[in-house]
Formats: sequence, C-alpha cells, structure tokens
Amino acid sequence: MRPSATAVLVLLCALATLALLVGTTFGGFAFLIVVIFLLTVGVGWGVREVAPSAPWLLPTLLVLGVAISVTSILTGLLNGLSDEPYTTPAYAALGWGLYTHPATVTYVQYGTTHVDYSYYVYLPLLTFIQVPGLDYRWLSLAAWGAGVYLLRRDPFAAGGFSAPWIPLLAANGQNDFVPLLLLTVALAVRPPRGRWAAEVVGLALKQTANVVIFAYHLARREYLRALAAVAVTAAILAPFLWIDAGAVYCHVVVGSSVNTCAARPWTFFVFKRNYWLYPSWVVVVFHRPLGQGLERLRARLSSLGSSRGSPP
Repeated sequence: MRPSATAVLVLLCALATLALLVGTTFGGFAFLIVVIFLLTVGVGWGVREVAPSAPWLLPTLLVLGVAISVTSILTGLLNGLSDEPYTTPAYAALGWGLYTHPATVTYVQYGTTHVDYSYYVYLPLLTFIQVPGLDYRWLSLAAWGAGVYLLRRDPFAAGGFSAPWIPLLAANGQNDFVPLLLLTVALAVRPPRGRWAAEVVGLALKQTANVVIFAYHLARREYLRALAAVAVTAAILAPFLWIDAGAVYCHVVVGSSVNTCAARPWTFFVFKRNYWLYPSWVVVVFHRPLGQGLERLRARLSSLGSSRGSPP
C-alpha cells in the first residue's frame, strides 16, 4: 500500500475512535472501548510507518484532536461524559478530612443542574493540582497536549496518544491526564532529569498510575525501586491513615464513593472508558520493549513446538 493511502487509512481509523466512543455511551456497548484501544495502537503504528514519507499526518491528527476538543468544551458537543471536572477540584476544600467526610458538589453543566454527594476515592494530591478560576477541562486538555509534546520524537507514541478519542476525554475533564503527564515525565522522557521527582508526585495522584509505576520497575527487574514505590505510596497516605485508617481503606483501596465500603462490580473497571487510557498509554509509549518481548515469546513457543515435533 502506498504511504499516502496508508496515511488516509490511519486518519479514518482515528476518526472511527470518535464514533465508537459515542457508541460506548449506549447501554450494552461499553465493550467497544476494547476496539477503540486496538484502533489506537493501529493509529500509532500507522503514523510510525508513514512518518518519513507523510510527515503531515501527525500534525493533522494533532490539529484534528485540538479542534474537536475545543469545540466540545465550548459547545457541549460530546461533552458531559464525566462529573470529574467539577468534583475533582472541589474535594480540596475538605483538607485533612479528605477521606473522612463526603463532599456535596452542585454544578451547572450546559444548562442542567447536577448534585454530586460522594467521598473522595483517589490519592491526596490529585485534587490540589488545579489552577484557581480555570475550568478543570482546560487543565486536562493542557496536560494531554504537554504529554504529546514530550512524546513528539516517537511517532508511534505521539501518534497513538493523539487518537481523537483521547483529547476528547481530556476535554471532558477526566482527571487521568495529570497522572498520565507525570508518568510520561517519570518513565518515558530522556534524558532522565527530574524523573525521580516526577515519579514521587505521580505516586500521589491516582491509583492506576501507582500500578503502572510498580509494574514498570518489576518488568525492568528493579525490585528495590518497585518496593520504594510501595513505600512512598504508604508514606503519602500515612497522615490520613493516622486520622482514619478505615476511611482510607474504604475509599482508596476498595474505591467506594459511599460510606458502606462496598466494592464496585468488576465490569465497572473492565469497560470504564477512561481506565483504558492507561493500557493505551503503556502500549504506545513502550511499543519497542513490548514488541521485543512478544517476539522473544513467539521464538520460544516456536522453539518449543519444534523440539516436541522432532523425533527422539
């Protein structure tokens, strides 16, 4: 296939992520997020393949993503998929009572009044990273843009992370983009200046980032650093554990946003749209080591099959 035809196909796949994202809002179609993930990896691969002959593709994806996202914020089109742009910064008012008291947040979204009454379920720093007076959706979108800028030297990573469904979720104010930016700085940027500080901050934001950092060090056999990540997380939570260990367990570990300490069903986590941002980020950023690992696994399986089929 000619590079120009491949580039057009990549753009069509990128646009398809938007259509499928709309599909996930209908009952019974949450599983489409898995297809979106696969298309995201395909977009990253396609951008890398045609980067030398079609350098216009990545800028086109970026312009498309920014245009869709800004339009979404200003008009409400495909917006309102989350209450996080309103609730995430509001929890900061709880101070040291972050996990012991619920917050009541009343907000107006495109003419409709909503009331949210729930407990904070993330790590403590996330709620405090905000710009007073600035709509949290712009902060999320800026964090996405900064992440793409840091990944710009890798067409696969920058292209995959520019698949339009991702900046659109940023425009919806999903609070995952600040942790993803810290993960990019801590684990993906070279040279590694300031990576340790970014890693410590990343460990104080959202539990999914902690899982990524822990798994990253385990995969690299950096066992002491994996243990250090656990220790830093415990130290960050220590003051809140002293205040009310039960509340930290219910809201941070179990993830309950109510006072019954009831865990959500597994399907909530498997098909939740924004949770798939993390495997998408991992695959497009670490495509090289993951590809090498798959190739080694394929070779081992092939070797194993050959040895079993050989005569004694």
